[in-house]
Amino acid sequence: MARELEFIKGVDKLHAFYTEHVRMLAHAYDLSDEDAARVLDRFDFKNVARSILREPRVDLFQAPPEL
Repeated sequence: MARELEFIKGVDKLHAFYTEHVRMLAHAYDLSDEDAARVLDRFDFKNVARSILREPRVDLFQAPPEL
């Protein structure tokens, strides 16, 4: 069970970093988080659409922890 829990923690960290990169990409295209979420939802990226509307869970200026 410990391996599985560590795996889930790693996936959670990866998802948080991915979400922040999507948010930065949206801002690079001058899209607000809300506009980007609507576009993502329209193209069936529902998990990401919801995630970018939440508070960031990672600091992109800090090195990611070792997995």
